[in-house]
Formats: sequence, C-alpha cells, structure tokens
Amino acid sequence: MATIAEGGRRDMVAALDKNARDFGFTEFGLDDVRQGIIHVIGPEQGITQPGLLMVCGDSHTATHGALGALAFGIGSSEVAHVLATQTLWQAKPRSMRVNVTGRLGAGVTAKDVIIAIIAQIGAAGGTGHVIEYAGPAIRALSMEGRLTLCNMSIEAGARAGMVAPDDVTYTYLKGRPFAPKGEAWDQALAFWRTLPSDEGAVFDTDVTVDGSAIAPMLTWGTSPESAGPITGSVPDPAAEADEERRASMQAALDYMGLTAGTRFTDIPVDRVFIGSCTNSRIEDLRAPPPPW
Repeated sequence: MATIAEGGRRDMVAALDKNARDFGFTEFGLDDVRQGIIHVIGPEQGITQPGLLMVCGDSHTATHGALGALAFGIGSSEVAHVLATQTLWQAKPRSMRVNVTGRLGAGVTAKDVIIAIIAQIGAAGGTGHVIEYAGPAIRALSMEGRLTLCNMSIEAGARAGMVAPDDVTYTYLKGRPFAPKGEAWDQALAFWRTLPSDEGAVFDTDVTVDGSAIAPMLTWGTSPESAGPITGSVPDPAAEADEERRASMQAALDYMGLTAGTRFTDIPVDRVFIGSCTNSRIEDLRAPPPPW
C-alpha cells in the first residue's frame, strides 16, 4: 500500500483494504491502476448503469446521473449505514426538467451549458429537486459532456441531476469491464430502454433554456450564477435594484479585482488550472481550440 504519513488516514485506508478482503467486495485501492476520482472511475469501468440508485460520500456523486442513474452524495455516517444495511432514509425530492432547445453553437461546451442554466435559474434554483436535463441540445452531447452537465447539478442547488439513457449511453457502456455481457447485456438493454420519462410526464418545475443562444460562458464572481457570455462585460452593481444582491455583486468584484463595464475579452488570463472532477476527462483535454 502506498505510504500515508498521517496516522489516522493511514489506519482508515488499511481498515478499508482489510474489509474488502474479508468481505469480498471489489476495491480500487491506492496501488490499483484503475483508482481515481470515484465519479470518473464508475462510468469508465461500467459500474455506473442506467436505473441504479447510487450514493457516495462526495457531493458530486450526481455525475453518475449522466448514464440515467439516480445518484447523490451522502454523509460519512450514512455511508456506514448503507454498507451495513443497503438502505437509506430519504425524503422524496421534487422533480425539475430543464429542456435545452435548439443546437449549440461552435465552441460551446457542456460546461457552458450548465453555467448558462445556473445563471438563468440561480445557484439555489434547483434546491429540493432532482433535475432531468432534456431537449435536443442535451441529446447531442457526448457522454463526457453529459457527465460534466450532471456533475454541476450541485452548483444549481439540486440533490441530483440525470439524463435519460439512449443510444449514446448504451454505446458508451458496451464492453466496459463491469458492464453486462452476452445475454445479460441484452436483458439489461431491454430494461434500460423502459427508463426514460414517459411522453407527457409532468414535473414539479419546468425550465426552458435556448441552447442556440448560449455562448461560451465565464464567471465574473464567486458563485457559478455570477456568469455571462464571453461577448459580454462585467456587470455594474449600481444597476441592481436589490440592495442585498447589489452588495454581494460589489463584494465579488472587489474580491476578483474586476471593474464594472470591463469587456470580458479585455481581461487577461494570468493562470490556467487544468483538472477537476467536472470536466478533466481526456475528451476535454484533447478539445481543439475554438474556431473564433
């Protein structure tokens, strides 16, 4: 096992290794070449599948929803309860459908889509809900794009996010190590095709976003809802009528060192951070530069 300097964490990892051996469950330990961010590894290995209920001690567990699973983060004590009983008490969340219409423009990615959604509904807009992302713009996304989208459902305040499984999902899963094989694959596929929401299904909240109007997005503040298109400029807090919102905007600009009215394209890029659980998959890292 890789050396861990801090004793408490080292003991936890050693205990997990022992429990995996004693009780016969699969563990991707620190010395396993498959190990990594849990909601990246699950889909890559084919562990994440449509129709599953998945929980994990990580707030961005919602990522798995890209494959049609209901997935959400839980606390450490709840993790222990699930391991011991395979059950968990939960209040039923409300449902929200975010329908992204049209066709995404050149250079617009899934990250831009979710930032645009959050900018429209607010960082608390999905509170108490599970979001289903739907519409032609969502269907056109790759699986990697859908993973990015569902990952940031948490930044919209939602409990979870998901995309109904379709041929993109099935093509992605087929042949992966933990995906069903042979006759089991055919049976699983038949079940998965029954999962998408019925035509005419009613949601507690319905939101429509014009996908064709989404431009590459950036955030100017300290919240993902503080966002605008690259063609825009830093907003002026003085134009905000709500006093609390105005103060929050000004505090964000002061923190970011930005001046109201500055065009986004005039702000120099000093540092670039590559790597996150949102969109650091190989597709993202290989993405060509935008055409503009």
